[in-house]
Amino acid sequence: MRRALGSLKGGRLVVALVALAGLLLLAGRLTATAFTEVLWHAEAGYLGTFWTRVLWQWGARVVGGLLVGGLVFLNLRVVSATLGGIQIKRRFGNLEISEQLPRSYVMWTMAGAAALLAVWFGAAVPSSTGLQVLMLVHGGPWGVTEPFLGRDVGFYVFWVPVLGSLITFALVVAFLLFTLATAGYAATGALRWGRTRVIAQDRARVHLGILLGGFFLLLALRLWLSRYLLLLDGSSPVQGIFGFADAQARLPGLQTLVVICTAAGFLIAWAAWKNLGGPLVAAVVTTVVAALVIGQFYPAVIQRFQVEPNELDRETPYIQENLAFTRMGFGLDALVRERFVFRPDDPVDWALAARQFAGLPVWSRGALLTTFRQLEARFPYYDFPEVSIDRYRTTSGDPVTVALSVREVDPAGIQDPNWQNLHLRERYVAGVGAVATAAATRTPEGRPTMLLSGIPPEVAGDAAGILGLALERPQVFYGARPQPHAVVNPGDDQFLAPDGSPGAAGIDFPQGIHLSSWLRKAALAWRFCDANLLFAAEIQRDSRFIFRRRVMDRARAVAPFLRFPEFPYPVVADGRIVWVMDGFTGTRAFPLSSTHELQFLRPVTYARNSVKVTVAAVTGRVDFYRVPIDDPLADAYQAAFPGLFKALSEMPVVVREHLRYPQELLKLQAQVLLQYHQETAPAFHGQQDVWALPNELAQGTSPVPYQPEYGLWRLPGEDEPRFGLTTVFVPAGRQNLTAILVARTDTFGVPELRLFDVPVEDQVPGPRQIEALVEQDPVISQQFSLWRTGGSEVWTGHLHLVPVGRRLLYMEPVFLAAEDDAIPELRRFVVSDGVRVSMTEDLAGALSALAGYAVSPSGAAVAGATLPPMGAWPSAALELLDRAEARLRQGDWPGFGQALEELRTFLLNLDRPGGGGDVDPPPQGG
Repeated sequence: MRRALGSLKGGRLVVALVALAGLLLLAGRLTATAFTEVLWHAEAGYLGTFWTRVLWQWGARVVGGLLVGGLVFLNLRVVSATLGGIQIKRRFGNLEISEQLPRSYVMWTMAGAAALLAVWFGAAVPSSTGLQVLMLVHGGPWGVTEPFLGRDVGFYVFWVPVLGSLITFALVVAFLLFTLATAGYAATGALRWGRTRVIAQDRARVHLGILLGGFFLLLALRLWLSRYLLLLDGSSPVQGIFGFADAQARLPGLQTLVVICTAAGFLIAWAAWKNLGGPLVAAVVTTVVAALVIGQFYPAVIQRFQVEPNELDRETPYIQENLAFTRMGFGLDALVRERFVFRPDDPVDWALAARQFAGLPVWSRGALLTTFRQLEARFPYYDFPEVSIDRYRTTSGDPVTVALSVREVDPAGIQDPNWQNLHLRERYVAGVGAVATAAATRTPEGRPTMLLSGIPPEVAGDAAGILGLALERPQVFYGARPQPHAVVNPGDDQFLAPDGSPGAAGIDFPQGIHLSSWLRKAALAWRFCDANLLFAAEIQRDSRFIFRRRVMDRARAVAPFLRFPEFPYPVVADGRIVWVMDGFTGTRAFPLSSTHELQFLRPVTYARNSVKVTVAAVTGRVDFYRVPIDDPLADAYQAAFPGLFKALSEMPVVVREHLRYPQELLKLQAQVLLQYHQETAPAFHGQQDVWALPNELAQGTSPVPYQPEYGLWRLPGEDEPRFGLTTVFVPAGRQNLTAILVARTDTFGVPELRLFDVPVEDQVPGPRQIEALVEQDPVISQQFSLWRTGGSEVWTGHLHLVPVGRRLLYMEPVFLAAEDDAIPELRRFVVSDGVRVSMTEDLAGALSALAGYAVSPSGAAVAGATLPPMGAWPSAALELLDRAEARLRQGDWPGFGQALEELRTFLLNLDRPGGGGDVDPPPQGG
């Protein structure tokens, strides 16, 4: 027996020791994480923002936990009053002694239970609750009033989320208290089941009645709030908007239910006080029946007999409000909309066409990434995560399009991934600069025209006229891809200044967390489970620890309330790489607006790109800049976190010149415009003019979604080209063009949106129709087939569509990749005016083939470039045919296809006005 007891005690001791060790490890991990977070935010310069956020988040949890603990303890104490003396029996040999358990034991047990529930519920409070309360404190009026309940939009954005969280939390707590009290009274015998009814002591009956009545009062508050929630989630069959049945049946029904639930709550408490079972049952039954009849049946009757027979007439006012608030929520109320005047018979200004095409990127991202990784990575541990299209100025002040990609370290490519190589060596810790190419040109061999390349990066001779690409400090400690933590250990052979002298922290390498004490090393080692930080001899007192090396992670750590759906893009400024990110504000609580996804599974009814964020690739410095646009949500963040945002005028000019319209914002707005371009209630109700996003070909023969693309070109009515982002629309179920959306920003990030409607009756071809026209061309189709049958892959780049006068022209680059992992070459350019199509080796040649005369890349006609007299045409055509046959006999399939293409272009020119004397002669020689 004693052995069994000893074994039992020993087992309990082991369990207790294991549990204690687990708690100590958990506490140590939490403490280390908290301590290192403080160090990181202090190094980043945002310790005040961090403490504000932490205090409000944990303050909400502490307050919630204390309220729950206090209410649980008070209710259990009331229940304990019905508890008599608790007798426990003890046996001493043959004697059995009964003694009463001290009252203090009961109190301590209740306090322990209340404390456990307080911790449980406090931890369950979402971290967003504290931020919502903070926004409520600092949020002001929106300045816009919704027309149905007469509330300012700020009430929905700032008050409704907080009230919803508080009421839901209170309902859960009320249910918990009622359950605990019921169980407690049942345990003490104050509440028991008789033969035909429940028998309860007076104290138990009154207590439970008050709790149940309070639950109904909270339910009334929830129903009151549901009136406002209805404006966020309507139930109309017309696209799920807030509609007639919502306004005329559900809103009055909810108001009536509020009164019924309030009366039921007081009636239940009174009935419990008076020990009247009938009124209590009647109150509960009435509430349930009213919820079914008023909340469900009555709105269904209104919808069926009033709305459905007259849906358009009944829903028109609500559709109009939904149109207005949805456009307002997604920044489309400032959209400039105009009709594109299309004249298919107007002559094309080919000189203007050449100038328009000269600012368009001809290199696709996939082709450039493949080329960079094959030619510019140089070592297996370097990689290029993405390509960015930007613009830089020349010495003459004109902008040119540039494709830029950063050379970052890929840890998976390190041949010997030991601890020193992964975390200490500069070669494997920091990337090296960037590569840049002229986005609108190519070399004679079909390769990108390099402007910045090599290790270390050097500006090529072709970039002599482009400003701002030179890199003095090319190190990339912080990039777009995830990186492991690292230790910057300055020495005589690494982390040096550009002149070779020892580098300085915060200038030549990151400031990081100074490993100046054993405590800091221990905390970081514990958090990152890296004991080498404690024992590595190379780590000295002047070493710096850096983590969160992905720039998006750094921005999110400082401002998790902002959204960053856009991939960061690099800018070369003052000899360094600076990452630029677009920060969005968004909310689901903007009333009367339809929901759309800004990020996956994160729907919003309001979104603004109100923040631009920069992160220095060398030092990791993070700066947040407020875009000067109207955004009350961003204003609330700015008031809540003073010192977080800077005025955008404080951003360095060399960086500000590269601000651009975010692709993700344009995609979001394009999704909204698919339906919300319809401006009248009848059109929206009938969905008679729904748009769709087109498809295009890319690396293969399967269509992919048409992607917005940046470029430099001028819009109708403008004199100078500007950098902008464009996408196009087609009617749902059809492929002809219906609209062009152009998005641009000024140097302060202020957005500008222009929508050009293309009348459907004009039957302007869309992207897939142009690509079908290309594939159907016999010469082009034959050339593609020859390449493909020869084992090569044919890639088509982005199909650009630009207005030229009152016409629309299309341009698409064609790439050839000989085999898998081969470097793609830009071999052809396809140009079309919507009716004819031409493909040549250079863009100017394709334009010239359609124009009927030689057009230079700059847009000027080539003097003296005329066709021979009409009598000489047969012999010229025969010469081209002979050349094609000769190449066919030689087995030169690419040459054969090229000769056929030249012959086709030559013959097409005969049918054009002036074809006898104002176009290029056919090329001579073989």
